[in-house]
Amino acid sequence: MELNGSSAIVTGGASGIGEACVRLLAKRGAKVVIADIQEEKGQALAKEVGGAYCKVDVTNTQDIINATEMAKSMGPIRALVNSAGIGWAQRTVGKDGTYESAANLDAF
Repeated sequence: MELNGSSAIVTGGASGIGEACVRLLAKRGAKVVIADIQEEKGQALAKEVGGAYCKVDVTNTQDIINATEMAKSMGPIRALVNSAGIGWAQRTVGKDGTYESAANLDAF
């Protein structure tokens, strides 16, 4: 698949599976927007692959709009990878806000 002249958005793209997706999409010719809360890692990766970094909390609608506008300015959006995630090892039943935070992320 060739993505020359197009753009892509990868949420959670600064590390892990998201980072691997960023690298692959860039290798295929896409200009990738790394949408992540990890600023330092995101900026470094964007510089390395010729993409762009956008600070994004995926539970914040305006952040998502900002990343989308950034990608649109780089070319038609041809790919979206949702790789953002949060995790913790704790019991969520009866914990105020903990389950809600995970559910809000999954809803995106």
